[in-house]
Amino acid sequence: MASVIDGIYRISIAGQQTLTDVGGGNLVLLPDGNGGGQVWQVRRANDDTYTIRKPSGGAFVSFDGDPDTFERVRVLPEPREWKIADGPQSGTFTIGVPDNELTLGLHPALIYPPLVALSPIFREDRGWIFEGVE
Repeated sequence: MASVIDGIYRISIAGQQTLTDVGGGNLVLLPDGNGGGQVWQVRRANDDTYTIRKPSGGAFVSFDGDPDTFERVRVLPEPREWKIADGPQSGTFTIGVPDNELTLGLHPALIYPPLVALSPIFREDRGWIFEGVE
């Protein structure tokens, strides 16, 4: 089982769509190379959970209230813990809600850029790549 260590990462799906804060708390996926290659600070919270936050400020990858299918994942001031586990392909990870089946994924709304939401695991999932940034 691979693991993520505390550090600064560019987080993407298949190295093609980067997790990006576009302002107003909106978290989306942008094609690699757009949005300045957003980076995130990943820090272990306890034995099997992590927080993900913007390194330049106190905003965290989070969601409002209790987890619900297709609840939008946003950038919020309150920390939220995530379970990061091996993904569906070698070198990838799932980012999930602890003690829940929901993971970080795509919102079903057909808009551009795609919104990030809590999602069930789908057979087509490619997993998240954590690219370390010096």
